[in-house]
Amino acid sequence: MEVLNMSDGEAFRPRRAWMPADEEVDLPDVDPTPVTPTGPARRGSADEAEELDVGSQPDVEPERHYALGDEPESTVAAPTPAPDAALLNPFARPGSHSAAAPIPSDTIIPAPVFPRSAGEFADSPSPAPRRSALSSTTPVESEQTAMTRSQADGDWMASHRRTLAAWAVAGVALAVIVGLIAFFVSRGTQPAEPTAPPPPSPSASASTSPSPTLAPLTVDSLLLPDDLAGIAPAATWAITDTTQAADEHTGRGACLSTEATDVNPTTSLQRVLGTSTDDQLAGLHQIDVYASADAAEEVFATRSEALASCAEVPSYIVGATDVAGLADQAFQVTIAFQNQPTQYHTVLMTLTGASIQLLDLARNDSPVEESALATALNRPQTELCEREDASCPGTVGVTPVPVPAVDPVGWLIPADLPRIRPGAGRWTAQEPTDVSVTQMGCENMTLATEPGPSSRQQATYLMTQDDQRPDTFGLDEVMFTFADPTAAAEFVTRLGNNLASCKDRVNTATVTEHPAVAAVGEDGLKLSSRLFTIKQASSDSTAITYQLIVSAAGNRITYTLITVTDAYQFTLEQLSALAARVPVRASQAQ
Repeated sequence: MEVLNMSDGEAFRPRRAWMPADEEVDLPDVDPTPVTPTGPARRGSADEAEELDVGSQPDVEPERHYALGDEPESTVAAPTPAPDAALLNPFARPGSHSAAAPIPSDTIIPAPVFPRSAGEFADSPSPAPRRSALSSTTPVESEQTAMTRSQADGDWMASHRRTLAAWAVAGVALAVIVGLIAFFVSRGTQPAEPTAPPPPSPSASASTSPSPTLAPLTVDSLLLPDDLAGIAPAATWAITDTTQAADEHTGRGACLSTEATDVNPTTSLQRVLGTSTDDQLAGLHQIDVYASADAAEEVFATRSEALASCAEVPSYIVGATDVAGLADQAFQVTIAFQNQPTQYHTVLMTLTGASIQLLDLARNDSPVEESALATALNRPQTELCEREDASCPGTVGVTPVPVPAVDPVGWLIPADLPRIRPGAGRWTAQEPTDVSVTQMGCENMTLATEPGPSSRQQATYLMTQDDQRPDTFGLDEVMFTFADPTAAAEFVTRLGNNLASCKDRVNTATVTEHPAVAAVGEDGLKLSSRLFTIKQASSDSTAITYQLIVSAAGNRITYTLITVTDAYQFTLEQLSALAARVPVRASQAQ
């Protein structure tokens, strides 16, 4: 592309387009007539200089001319299009798409800059507005010169009226301030009238003695290996960890993973002890001191509820124990975590004044003796009671008791149900509802409508997270409430006898009755259960197996129907434990 030199009209190529020096180049003829500019004159050109006052022109750097080939790359002249061609973008790369695109006709004008405050430039003339060189027909310098002359010819008083008024107001304000200062100084030099001292406050004369401060608890109050020697005489105990702040503790008691932390202890000590025995016998001892006895009692109640329901998977509540004579209050429960191997945790918690003590003894395959925990805590419990001025250990008695009642009262909870396979499965419970259970055919009555009960409900329990669980496996618990124990006893006897005699009425039924189970419920209520395994043929080659429990607890009768298979069912030991737990829960609804 040829480029015209605006100074002499000679044609030349850009530097990157020069041909080799040894080649002859025929340059085309160029019209020497100067090109008429299509836009306004560039500021500082000769045409514009004629319109400006000579004294107001700024110094303009003269245009530099370079010899051909010596000019800097940034000063290569831009191509001048034909008069009737669209103006192209001079800043685009030659040959690119942008180079062929026309420049927009509307030039963007920068937004004005506003003052930082409303009166910042109130007393000075406003600056000349910015304008585009392409849209202005009058030079900015001419307007500024005219404005300067107008101000010079104006009245000086008129132009400074606002400033003089401000000085006048400031003078008046200064005079008022000086007068006020003189007035208050004169008042301060006058002698003040004597005033009688105020009478002493009655409450100030009586001083209250500070409440006694208990000595800080130290790690010396935690269990030592000698305190646990009686649990397993052949085991050697050793301290594995001791911490002195709640946020530093590395262990926790069983079933307390969801414990709320609304009430924080003022002192918290924890010690973990272990042995080298094959059953991995270990102990965790923790003492928490709270700001008041009420705060400690609140935490004790919360922890007792968590231990009683034990929502941790795969927990199974083995039993509970009453510990009397050790502390103001005591709570003990044994939990089995049904993994491989099964790990048993026996947890004893005591409340003494504002202190809570917790001991968790864990062992694989079998729990520790129920009385062993109270014996181990005798020394630290004695130190706590002396410190708290509370009841000290006396004759300690340990007795098995029914598991504590939990919501929903009267019904089984998931922690009452054992796993079918160790290490697999999780029980889930549905809320009690109207009776809609599918009967197995040997009841010889319609459970949903049989006359006699004043109320009846059903709860369903399902096993999840076990890939070997049959699709038909599940447990239904149906509870009947009667007006009195006599009516309840008649109903349970009839239902149990109907199940036992099913083989006499249905040729395809095979009935096995297991030994009955007796238990003790709330307030010493005597409980009983009958257990059955019945196979009911559904075709010539298949049969459905059921494990059934009929339980009596005062005026409440419970019928538990479990659909199982030969390979996936409760052991007789598990079924017997369940036959004891079902009426215990029912007795708690009395």
